[in-house]
Amino acid sequence: MRSEEHVSATARNLTPRGLLRKRRGRGQLLPKWIEWFFIAAALVLIPWIVVLFTVSPQAGLVTKHSRLVWGGFDCFLVLGFAVTAYRIATRSPRGAITAAATGTMLFVDAWFDVLTSRRPVDQLAAVLMAVFAELPCALICFYVARRIIGVFEASIPVLREAGFRLVGGRLVPPAESSAEPRPSEP
Repeated sequence: MRSEEHVSATARNLTPRGLLRKRRGRGQLLPKWIEWFFIAAALVLIPWIVVLFTVSPQAGLVTKHSRLVWGGFDCFLVLGFAVTAYRIATRSPRGAITAAATGTMLFVDAWFDVLTSRRPVDQLAAVLMAVFAELPCALICFYVARRIIGVFEASIPVLREAGFRLVGGRLVPPAESSAEPRPSEP
């Protein structure tokens, strides 16, 4: 049986940020370049958005509001990349949510870029952008989300062994859980 001091120390280290903190000797949850990737992606998109909003519309565009549609969508991509970079830098578990959302937006962007291109040269450019930029970036986003979620999935047995339990959607540490009656588990 574990001593009270050990359980208490375990309880302090099992916070969401504690789980995502760099672990000495065991490697990092995510390589350092991942954070820089998200920062660079956000910065690279800014000039592209300026071009989308300022260049005169082409004859092959689908609607008269195409510049607003694609420019606005790319503004949300910048926001997704920037917030994900911030969440990774602060070791926030919410980075999984923003990374997954950004990856999904990149898949949607690639899909609509390819399917709404009218001229063959535009369609070729859209396919090349999808294959070499948007889809690889989306896969990086999903990798990040999976790594962060994996930490929490792996922590479930440790949390149970340390005496943690869920009460009303809230994680209750062992000290608090001993004061409350334990409901029967299914």
